[in-house]
Parts: sequence; structure tokens; C-alpha cells
Amino acid sequence: MKVIFGVLLLAAAAATASAQSNASRPQWDLRLNETRGPIRRADVSPLATGAVSEILGGPTSGSDNAYLLYTRMAPGARGPALFTLPVDHYYVVLSGRMTVQIGTDMFVAEPMTGVVIPANMPHAVSNAGTQPEAHLEVIAPAPSRDLMTMITAAQPRKVENAAQYIRRIVVPAAKDLKPGLNGQAFTNRAMGSPNTVRLDSTMPGSGGPATHVHRFEQVYFIVEGATTISYGADKLKASKNDIVILMPGVVHTNANESGLPERHLTMLLPQNDDGAPADIEFEMKPR
Repeated sequence: MKVIFGVLLLAAAAATASAQSNASRPQWDLRLNETRGPIRRADVSPLATGAVSEILGGPTSGSDNAYLLYTRMAPGARGPALFTLPVDHYYVVLSGRMTVQIGTDMFVAEPMTGVVIPANMPHAVSNAGTQPEAHLEVIAPAPSRDLMTMITAAQPRKVENAAQYIRRIVVPAAKDLKPGLNGQAFTNRAMGSPNTVRLDSTMPGSGGPATHVHRFEQVYFIVEGATTISYGADKLKASKNDIVILMPGVVHTNANESGLPERHLTMLLPQNDDGAPADIEFEMKPR
């Protein structure tokens, strides 16, 4: 009887500790996109109040290396209270204006502004404006299948030169586009991050290189226009607000077959660091 009673006490103590931990953890309205396959469309319907993050891909839904989130914030809304993650956290503002707190400093990020938050840095985001705001988030790597267990409540502390983590992404005008991807990186290994996030723009009739494979995961998020994805033996069309998850070893390329410019965010998760070419050409021969 004493043994059983002792076990019950330990179980109760563990449950109490778990409840206290959950109570102190910042709250985050997370919803899972249930689509399967390489292409998923973000929910862009307007919110009357609050903030919602949609998991477009993660360790339980197609992305082994990152959490890929599409977040919408109504005017006056905010995301989780100041918190840290044990891994890097990237934001790209797509519409509206996002207020981001880094340590004790506050910044306003407008569309096509990227924010790089290194591991264990206190941060939080909100929408202090009068218009809806939307942004893409990448949390990489993804060491847990439960994102909420990765976040820890934080107190404000001074972060030296916090402004360096706010980076404007150059968007080339349509008239300046050249054949190919016209890439504009806002973070990569050369800038201190293991992962690459960049904006690629394509002119009509152009696109990526010949069919190829990577040894890492690659992700596209379409921000303007549409592109045709060669994915293995299939051809798929991805349009604005679609995310495309390309697993390592999948033969692929992309082409702008429309009559308008196309732009997408490209993520290399993580960028290879062995000095080998990122693209390994792979010829697709018809039967």
C-alpha cells in the first residue's frame, strides 16, 4: 500500500509540475494545415480579432527540418508574449506592418522585411497598426514534434545592436528581371545563419536551373504570380500563398509559364556547408 501511495504522490507531483509549466508558457494559437503532398495553400481569410499561426509544414506534416508557419494578426493583436526558442526563428512580413520586440528594443517591419532571431534571444511580435498583418515564419531546425514544448517565457534584456536582425529584402522591378532566379538573400551562412532564406523573382518564360536534386530540404512560398513545379515525374502549379516542400533527393525545378513576373521565398534547410554545389543536376529522360 505504501508503494502504491508513493507512486500516486509522484504522479500527482509530476502532473502539478506539468500544469505549472504549461501555465507559465506563452500562449500561441497554433492550427495545423491538414493538406498532404508537396503543395499546401495558406489560409489568408481575414481575422476580426486575435492572431493565428497555421502550421503549413513541420515534423509531423511533411517538413523534417523546420516548422513553417503562416501567421495572421488582426489590428491590435499580438503573438505569444516575450519568449525564446532553442533554435533560430525567421520572419518575413508579407502584408501590413509587424512590430517586433528584440530584447528591450522595438522595431516596425513593413512588407518584404525579414527578421532573423538567433537561438535563445527574447522576442515577440504584434500588430500595432490599423490594418491586418500577415507574415511567414520559419523555425529551424525542428528538434521536437511539439512546437509548444520548445518555447520558454522570457524577460526583457538588452540585445546589442538589435537593429542588425531587421533586414530589408530588395525586390527587383519587373523591368530589371533577367533570365533565371534573380535571388535576393536576407540570411544565409555568409550572414551568420545555417539556413538560407531569400526572395527569388522570375520573368515570364524563365525560371530555375535544369532538373536537379539537393541533399537538403528546400521550400518555396509563392508571394506573387504562379510557377510550374517539376516534382519528380509530376508537374504541379503553385500560386500566391502556396507553400512547396521539396524533400532531399526529389528531382525538381520551377518555371514561370505565365505572362507575368513571379516571386517566391526560397528556404534551404539547412544550407549545405561542405563546399559541394547546392544543385546536383539530374537529367530526366522520357520513356
